[in-house]
Amino acid sequence: MIPKLSSLSANDFCIWFPRASIVGTTPFMREHRLKQLFGLLVLIIGFMLTPSALAGDLVVSRAELEDATGTLTIADVAGHVVAPSGPSFPITSRNNVHWVCVRVRAPATGTKVVLFIRPTFLNDVRLYEAGSGNPLTWKTRVTGNHYAYRDRDRANISLGFVVDVTAPEATYYLRIKTRSPSWLDLEALEQAEAERKDQQRDLAMVFFATAMLCLLLWAILSHLLDHKPVAGLFAVHQAVYTLYGLVATGYLAPLAPARFPQLGDWVELVLYCAINFTSLLFCRALFKPYAPPRTMMRGLSLLLCTFPLLLAAIALGYDTQAVIANNLLIKFTWLYFVAIAFSLRVERTPSRRLLQLFFVSILLNNTVFWIAGQSSRISSFVKLTPVQVLIIDGLVIGGLFAMILHTRARQAQREAQQAALDLVLVQKKFELEQERKKHAELLAQTDYLTGLYNRRRFVELAERELKRAIRFQRPLTLLMIDVDHFKVINDTWGHSTGDIVLKNIARLMRETLRNVDIFGRTGGDEFAAVIVETEGSDAYEIAQRFCFTVADAETTQPDTGRIQVSISIGVSELNGRNVDFNSLLHEADQTMYSAKQAGCNRVAVCE
Repeated sequence: MIPKLSSLSANDFCIWFPRASIVGTTPFMREHRLKQLFGLLVLIIGFMLTPSALAGDLVVSRAELEDATGTLTIADVAGHVVAPSGPSFPITSRNNVHWVCVRVRAPATGTKVVLFIRPTFLNDVRLYEAGSGNPLTWKTRVTGNHYAYRDRDRANISLGFVVDVTAPEATYYLRIKTRSPSWLDLEALEQAEAERKDQQRDLAMVFFATAMLCLLLWAILSHLLDHKPVAGLFAVHQAVYTLYGLVATGYLAPLAPARFPQLGDWVELVLYCAINFTSLLFCRALFKPYAPPRTMMRGLSLLLCTFPLLLAAIALGYDTQAVIANNLLIKFTWLYFVAIAFSLRVERTPSRRLLQLFFVSILLNNTVFWIAGQSSRISSFVKLTPVQVLIIDGLVIGGLFAMILHTRARQAQREAQQAALDLVLVQKKFELEQERKKHAELLAQTDYLTGLYNRRRFVELAERELKRAIRFQRPLTLLMIDVDHFKVINDTWGHSTGDIVLKNIARLMRETLRNVDIFGRTGGDEFAAVIVETEGSDAYEIAQRFCFTVADAETTQPDTGRIQVSISIGVSELNGRNVDFNSLLHEADQTMYSAKQAGCNRVAVCE
């Protein structure tokens, strides 16, 4: 998502300031959070742009010479007139070899001087210490990322040489060869100042690595919790960007094998191409919910196909061409992102307007800083070191992309919570409907006064039990129960007292019966009971117990005093017969009337 550190000058890098929406808060809270974010970014950028305290640069003069063919020797260069230059100058993509002549004065104390060279990804830097005689015999040393870390002249992440300046001034020549264009900084510093700069750089890189790893872990955790592909792709992009930053700044050089120090340079090229590839994957997933036109999404797929082509070019040795192609591809990619942002057809979180502002701001910054990189006057005003650009871009891009993902995740979380709430409401409604249905069924099956089965439900259960008894040859007894002289009770004490009598009788008999028995109210003052697995004397004993229980109980009313009630019961047994329930009911009913005619408060058994 940023130009390759070793492919452009620091002025070619852009600082991207996308905006992201914050939803789910009040306008005041949203504005407050945006102010906090803006303040944080200003502090970070201000910290990175603040120049370090200038120590005395011991360079008296600098001059540089471009070697178009790469065939000049130190003898050729020492005899040439070279053009003077400042502390920084570009190494263009047209010339892979540059010569620098630097004249250094002796330090105030001691003789040790560090020729401090940046960036760290220069391939081959050879130092010639000017002396008398043939230049081909001058003392020479080498450094660069194509040399094993332990074999460098100065064992440090930053490149450089430690020289002895015993005379008031000394002259040195540097031959710089790198396969990628870059922007060279050369200073002559006392050792303490060089170490301070190294420490400052190390501190900045620790800050960068910590921030990037925090964003990476956040993205991984978001992907594991939400299972969103866009979060996983952001994690991949963060991992590639973080690794690229560590490789490009030389912090993984100590880990490179001594026999193949060029591995770091090759990995850097691959990661440089992979940054744009992963940004394409991430932005494609970011755009997808907004329903962009299919042709635009197919264009993203075609851009993704350039990644293996760039890898093939690197493998075949066309490194410079791959770098240039990828640099152009980055510019076109972000222009294409802007076009897609304005073609989105569905509103999502963050809004389409904010995405458009986000990608337009990136494109404008790219354009402004690219123009600045083409002008020496502008570049001297806005020049950034590669490490500064790396940290700023990583924090701004990663932080704001994370903010977008967080906004979307918060919206998805709210939608999930709302869906869960809707599901709970639907479940509650379903349960309420089920309760209402059960209550309606209970009302349809239950006698409103006594709570017993009504006639329809009683007959339904009794017929089912009768069929079971006939099928398995099991005993069964039916009792028909009638309250004696119930009309007199109603006429004498009123229907409300009669209702109380019926409820008391129902309660007493229900307490006497077993749970497996079937008991219901079949008429005004009539009850019926099916005694399962019972016949003969046992059934008769149960019926007698009913009579005794009801006769012993009294209904007491404040206005009426005590009311003595009795019942008459008719008993009909199955006795292994194959009869229907109506016949059995008729037998028990007739037997019950026989009991009432015999004097009430008694049990009669059908013969």
